[in-house]
Amino acid sequence: MRIAIDCHTLEVKDWAGKGHFLNTILQELIKLDSKNKYILYFRQPVFKQPLPANWQIKSIRLPTPLWQFYVLLDLLFKRVNVLFCPSAYLLPALNFLIPQVIVVCDLTTFLPEIKKTHKKGTRLREGLLLKLAAKHSRKIITISENTKRDLIRLFRVNPQKVAVVLLASHSDYRVIEDRPAIKDILVKHNLPEQFILCTGTLEPRKNIVRLIKAYADLVKKMETPPLVLVGKKGWGCQEMFATVKNLGLEKKVIFAGYIPDQDLPYIYNAASIFVYPSLYEGFGLPPLEAMACGVPVITSNISSLPEVVGPAAVLINPYNTSEISDALEKFLTNPSLREELRRQGLERTQKFSWPKTAGEILKILIKL
Repeated sequence: MRIAIDCHTLEVKDWAGKGHFLNTILQELIKLDSKNKYILYFRQPVFKQPLPANWQIKSIRLPTPLWQFYVLLDLLFKRVNVLFCPSAYLLPALNFLIPQVIVVCDLTTFLPEIKKTHKKGTRLREGLLLKLAAKHSRKIITISENTKRDLIRLFRVNPQKVAVVLLASHSDYRVIEDRPAIKDILVKHNLPEQFILCTGTLEPRKNIVRLIKAYADLVKKMETPPLVLVGKKGWGCQEMFATVKNLGLEKKVIFAGYIPDQDLPYIYNAASIFVYPSLYEGFGLPPLEAMACGVPVITSNISSLPEVVGPAAVLINPYNTSEISDALEKFLTNPSLREELRRQGLERTQKFSWPKTAGEILKILIKL
């Protein structure tokens, strides 16, 4: 069987969620499948590792419309059996020529309460392409039951067409006992030894402004460790910096910026608490990564996040700053609660694995 994969998500410099997802799936499929033939399509070659004989890379530098036309011709010439589109946007209306399986990570551009956290141009572009992809693909993979429900409700998709495949945290996210190594990473990024941690791109959907305001309320009540925000700047981040300044928290809130993947597990291990008050997530890997590192988690009680963390985290209403503040205070003043949720979090992460995720995706691809 010939399986083609649209890999343009990997062409950006610093991968976001979709890039990490695709890269990990590729790594697992390489280990898992030596029988089927794979063709990876790029506009520029960024996948550097040596590939087995049954894997091939095709890359050509062309503007997007011309590149898509080139890919289509190549798919037909090579008689590809299925096209796997992790980003859902490549040639979505040509399913009648090449059966396609797409991945829908989230539906933020369609949900009334969330879409305003995206730029208007992004909403229009992704909205149109996602509608086409959902309509014309042979099979749709969602990464949570919550996203599946949203997809069926918003697009009236046949439930039989949708398969849920859960994600997992990378094996690098684990409890690290090497305290000197952790300290070295903290020094490298100029971070304190104790802190409250939040990770993710600095954009409105991550709800950072409410988190900062909740943290400000807590600072007024008690002595607190610094709040460290890890993530590259996204659109709308200016309000976050302004909020910190207006509340006089310049010495308490640390914007750490983008931190390389290889350093992140050490940052997680150093954190006292992980807080993730996102307004919407298709899956929400950061809370799972934190739990895998043995860090107690506070996260939102909406979208897919309760599905991911189960009973192993404290759930809060992300629109209510008092709930966020109260949860932080409860964690900081109750060591036994932190330890109990640390234990439950480590147990919870055992339910997820990337080999299992890749295996389920492969079964879907070869059934078409």
